[in-house]
Amino acid sequence: MSAVYAVKPGDTLSKIAARQGTTLDALLRLNPQITNADIIHLGQLINLEEGDDDLSEDEDPPVAPAEAPEWYRVALLEEGVSEVRGDRHNPRVIEYHQSTSLRATEDEVPWCSSFANWCMEQAGLEGTDSAAARSWLNWGKEIATPQLGCVTVFSRPPNPSSGHVAFYVSETPTHIMVLGGNQSNMVRISGYKRSRLLSYRMPD
Repeated sequence: MSAVYAVKPGDTLSKIAARQGTTLDALLRLNPQITNADIIHLGQLINLEEGDDDLSEDEDPPVAPAEAPEWYRVALLEEGVSEVRGDRHNPRVIEYHQSTSLRATEDEVPWCSSFANWCMEQAGLEGTDSAAARSWLNWGKEIATPQLGCVTVFSRPPNPSSGHVAFYVSETPTHIMVLGGNQSNMVRISGYKRSRLLSYRMPD
C-alpha cells in the first residue's frame, strides 16, 4: 500500500527520495509512470511507501518559482497549517477568518475563502472580504488559460451555492492541482476534478 505526495516548488525526485529515507531506484519502482527521473512537474502525484508522506521537521522552507505572484508565495509558506481536533481551535486559522466580514471564531467553519482573502491581504491586495468561496467569481477578471497562483473557483456538489477556492498549481488530464486552505482540513496542495471548475481569475 502506498501514500501519495504532490510535487512542490524546488522538488526533484532525488530530493524527495532522500527526504523520505529511500532510494531513487525504489521511488522509480513505485512510479512506473515516470520515464525520466530528471523530469517531474509541480503538483505531479508521486507514489510513496505508506507513511512516507510525513515530511521531516527540518525540511527546507518551500521556495516559490520566480514567476509566482506574491499571494501564492504567502500561501506556500502557510502549508501545513491545520485545524485542531476537539474544542480547541488553531489561532492561525482564526486569523484567516478575521480577513472576512464573517470573522468566525472556530476553525471548523469552512475557511478556504478566509485563507484566500488573508493571503491577498498579506500581499497588499484586496480580496472579497467574504467567507463564501463563490464570492471570488466576482473578483478581478476571468482568464481563459490558468497561470501559476491564479484564483481557481470550483463548485461543491450537490449544493449549487457552495464552492471551493484555492490557487492554481498544475493539472492532470482529470484533476486541477491547487494550493489552498481547508483542503483535508489544512493548507496543502490537492487535486479537484476538472468538471467542477467554475473560473480562473486574476486581479484587474
